[in-house]
Amino acid sequence: MNSENNSVFTTIGWDGEKGIFAFREHLDRLEKHANITGIKYDKEIELKIKKKIKSKKFKIINKDSQIKSCKPRGLITIRLRKDNDVSISERENKFNINCEYIDAITVDISDEFKKNIGIKLGEHLPYKNALEIAEKHGGNAALIVENGAIIDGDRATLMILDKDGTAWVSSKKYGSVHSITIDLIKEKLIKRGIPITFGKITTDLILRSNDAIMLGTGLGVTRIRSIDKRIFKFPNSILFDNSISAFNEIIDEKWMNLNEVENI
Repeated sequence: MNSENNSVFTTIGWDGEKGIFAFREHLDRLEKHANITGIKYDKEIELKIKKKIKSKKFKIINKDSQIKSCKPRGLITIRLRKDNDVSISERENKFNINCEYIDAITVDISDEFKKNIGIKLGEHLPYKNALEIAEKHGGNAALIVENGAIIDGDRATLMILDKDGTAWVSSKKYGSVHSITIDLIKEKLIKRGIPITFGKITTDLILRSNDAIMLGTGLGVTRIRSIDKRIFKFPNSILFDNSISAFNEIIDEKWMNLNEVENI
């Protein structure tokens, strides 16, 4: 069997010490992806994950810099394999922290990507390969395109604000990975007067947009500066500002101590 099909994973925000972000939501998504791929996930395995992440001795990361745009200092990946093995790994979030803006490059969907679509599967190679292509063309993020529509980002979700004040996100039916970040803030955006439509994001929609951002665990909320070297001069930052504000509201609620993971 292709090793790319042997595991599912999720990556959570980490403060570099004992704090982790949206742990329950990440476990729920991990379970969904495990079920889709035929990997066993039950209460016993979840308890195994909780005990392993609680007992792991994480490396020390640099905590001197000032973090902006709701980005965590570090990231922790939880991986569940078909043989029920659980692995926990951590890393600094330096690359995403250094992305003050997004300079995206569009990458056509590949056959390999279609086999991996919408799931945090294996080593996530099609998404990583898309980012490598973007970097070779001077970008710091990839937007995956099929039939003229953007279906996903390499590690975060694109959200745009149209001229009528509606935020658009690519629908899961087109193959996007379920975004925990958007789930967490969508109701707060709606309360701020920004309705959200899950549909098809076309090039024309982007060209007519008033604001555009990418949202994800590592990238937090980061504004689009360019796509395929085309610089966007948006008339306002309404989507960015309100997303940052909504995210800040949930920070205290969703950060938890590693010592408390067995209680959820």
